[in-house]
Amino acid sequence: MKAARRSIAFASGVLLYCFGAGAAMKYAGIGLPRQVYASLGGRNTLPVMLGEAIAIVVALFIVATIWAYLTLRPARRRHRPYVAWMMSGVGVAWAGWLIFGAFSFALKPRSYSAPLQSMVLSSNAAPLFGALNIFGIVGGVWLAGKMAQKRQLSLPTTRSRRREQAGQDAADADAGPDSGASTVAPATLSPPIR
Repeated sequence: MKAARRSIAFASGVLLYCFGAGAAMKYAGIGLPRQVYASLGGRNTLPVMLGEAIAIVVALFIVATIWAYLTLRPARRRHRPYVAWMMSGVGVAWAGWLIFGAFSFALKPRSYSAPLQSMVLSSNAAPLFGALNIFGIVGGVWLAGKMAQKRQLSLPTTRSRRREQAGQDAADADAGPDSGASTVAPATLSPPIR
């Protein structure tokens, strides 16, 4: 059962990053109306690109927090949230997208002339597909992991008190006569004088 929860957390991390990358590309493709870009100096200016990148990162952070919490929240106290497994799934998906982006970048010769800020901040530009996006997703998974751990600690324990007491009594009985509490009380009265 533990292996199944780990696999689910890992696969959910992979799917979360893939969904986030696809959604970021879609959001970056939509953009704002042309009048807004004209008043801000054009779409390829640094403030506009940075503003769009931050807006996408905030949206990915919110989506990642909800997605990861729904994946990691424990149903019982003994089920730990597997945050590290989900983070490793996100890391594997990020590495896969990075390799895909490197090949995509190498196959399009005109992308070599793109400005550096466009390659780093734009979610449509290979090879990074928005360098800030990974921070939004990892931050969302981390926050969801903290919330899931807090939920785990608030759940009632799964062991009943009767079983715990029976286990403690058995441990005391197995310890032997010398390990128990002393039953001889110290003498508080002096012996009678004869």
